[in-house]
Amino acid sequence: MGVVNNPETEMGGKWTLRTGEASVQLILSQAEIVAGEIPAGEIAGFGVTVNALPSSAPVTEELLSPARAIVIEVVPSSSESLSRLIALRAAHPLLPMVAAVREPTLQVVRALLKAGVNDVVSLPLKVDELRGVLDQLRADMQRQQVREGKLGKIVSVVRSVGGVGATTLATQAASLHARIDAEAGRKTCLFDLDLQFGNAGTYLAVKPKLTLQDLLEAGSRVDGALLKSACAQTETGLNVIAAPTDIVPLESVSADQILDIIELAAAEFDTVYLDLPGNWTNWSLSLVARSDAVLLVVETTIASLRQAKRQLALMRSQGVGDAPIQIVVNRVEKKLFKPISLSDVERALGHPAAFSIANDFHLVSTALDQGLLVQDLKAGSKVAKDISEIVGGCEILFERSNA
Repeated sequence: MGVVNNPETEMGGKWTLRTGEASVQLILSQAEIVAGEIPAGEIAGFGVTVNALPSSAPVTEELLSPARAIVIEVVPSSSESLSRLIALRAAHPLLPMVAAVREPTLQVVRALLKAGVNDVVSLPLKVDELRGVLDQLRADMQRQQVREGKLGKIVSVVRSVGGVGATTLATQAASLHARIDAEAGRKTCLFDLDLQFGNAGTYLAVKPKLTLQDLLEAGSRVDGALLKSACAQTETGLNVIAAPTDIVPLESVSADQILDIIELAAAEFDTVYLDLPGNWTNWSLSLVARSDAVLLVVETTIASLRQAKRQLALMRSQGVGDAPIQIVVNRVEKKLFKPISLSDVERALGHPAAFSIANDFHLVSTALDQGLLVQDLKAGSKVAKDISEIVGGCEILFERSNA
């Protein structure tokens, strides 16, 4: 912490107090600095520079140049103070800006928001209130960066009915994809979004310190660092976000929050697999619509095909019928005579079957029990080749090169 002397100090009461990396510029009059609680060091992930400046004095470009955001005092009864704010917003339309106001009324808050500020904080300044405002500001900035950045590819795994092998496919395909991505200098992550019965962590033999529940409870504080700290990593290099330890009601999860977490993951990782819950929610439908590949896992049973057809109809009715849905027929018996063929599956669903996986119960169950890739247990097996084809098919949909 230190004070930077300004040659204009005696004339205008201007000085600067640095409390960390200059990320947020806090611009207050000397009276408000004395009256309030001034943060020492980092707050809400930001370094703060405190500047003493009269409420109507011009703000220099030199002061603004290091700013990722500013918190600036505004006196609503002063036309000069309001003019300063309006001029700043006009000159810096993209700079996040928080107005610090004495006893702000609802009318004043509305007027300031209309003038273009991102938020309003009360004076005299309280560190807890400032932290809350900056937490939200940081989350908003992060979402904007995600929207503007290059995002990773998302693969959603959907089950037609329970027990169809969707989690097995999600864990095996994501693990193999992680190995391929690593060779290309990319990173892969698997989210177990089955909030009530998720088993991906068990299948992969990982024991995470944090789970999806910790990310949900963190709210707007979730950032790239917290997301990575919640990941358990497998030997293939796959990062895993495990399902909550306790059963979580699906309706208790905020759709905006979980969508923000996945968008953040797409900014941090090159390939993101989502093992979705069996029951549909608004957020799971939104994630399917956002996906670059959707693997709908079915079996050659009447019950599975009936539910898969209903799910396809639901997705069409909700406007996500154009999503890249790939039917994966699991546990296919390679026999001359079988009750239902792949062509029967396609006719029943009115949708082509993109992939199939051979039925090898012993091999797959052994891989799951040991937390291993089928490919590592028996690379030449039909199951290993089938899963490899699915991963390759996703790469074709992604239209990216592994070179």
